[in-house]
This record gives sequence, C-alpha cells and structure tokens, in this order.
Amino acid sequence: MRRFNNFIEKNELVDIPMMGRKFTLYKPKGLINSRIDCILVSREWLDKWPNSKHLILDISVSDHCALVLKTDNTNWGPKPFRSLDIWQKDGRFMESVSVKWGSYKVQGSEIFIFKEKLKLLKADLKIRIREVFGNIDQMGEDLQKKIQKLDAKDDEDDLDEEGWEDRKWLLAEQRKNNHRQEALL
Repeated sequence: MRRFNNFIEKNELVDIPMMGRKFTLYKPKGLINSRIDCILVSREWLDKWPNSKHLILDISVSDHCALVLKTDNTNWGPKPFRSLDIWQKDGRFMESVSVKWGSYKVQGSEIFIFKEKLKLLKADLKIRIREVFGNIDQMGEDLQKKIQKLDAKDDEDDLDEEGWEDRKWLLAEQRKNNHRQEALL
C-alpha cells in the first residue's frame, strides 16, 4: 500500500471527485462495502478538464461497480436559433429569409421538411449575417479612424465639398453602427 501511495505522490496524481454511489465494491449479502476503485489523473488533465468527476454505476455482473469518467462538458444539444431585433430592422433580412426558404428543395414528411429547412436556413443566415453586419466593433473603429482622418485633414486645410460629403456619410454610418452595437447589447 505504501508503494502504491508513493507512486501516486511521485507522479502527482489526483483522485477526482465521485458522483453516484459511495462504494465501488459490494461483497455478497452486503456485509463488506468499500471504495477500492478510483480514477487517478494528472494535474495537466485537471488543467484541461477542471470539472472532471467519476460516476459510480450500479452493480451489474461483478461485485465491483463500473466507473465512468465525466468531464462535465454538458451537451445541451444543438444551439437554439435566435433572431435579433437588429436583423429585423435591416429591410433586406425578411426578403433574404423568404428567398432562401423558397429555394430549399427537401422531400419527406412535413415536419421533416420544416426541420431540414430550418437547419439549412440557420447555416445560410450565419453566412449572411457575417456578410451584412460583419464585426460591428471593428466596423465602428474603422469608421472612427476615417472620420478622424478627415477631421485632421480639415484642421490642416479646409475640406472640399467631397470631403464634407464623405464625412457626413461616415457619421451617418457611425450612427447606424452605434445602433447595431446597442441592439446587440
């Protein structure tokens, strides 16, 4: 037993927390119960999967319970689709959804067709949203830099008519972008 404990210490192994039953060995007639099985992991393992636990299953064939290692990365299934107000405010959004929905050719029962069309629409919308809205924070920074550049040019010498029109357009785009950022928040 000392040699085994020395091995654990020397290799810096950790016994991760248990879930489920208290014991892993049940002798006939329930006279002897003990926890002789465990799962040992390294510190590196715990760094990667800090919520690791082991589950002790019910006894089936043997007098030992099976152990299952859980990393607690809960799988909640597919992520639900969400629609943001910002998309609805973009006049092209609903038209784009309508056109895409009509373009999908899926066969099967009505519920299967509906489910598959939603899956296809979700994938297409991810692409469309990235194209139309892009990285809103980066867009805001880029607009700000362009406005500052025109302001600096105006400080040096007066902006011409085209410069003022560009600045006016940039300020309008910046307001739109600010509204998008607020909608996302």
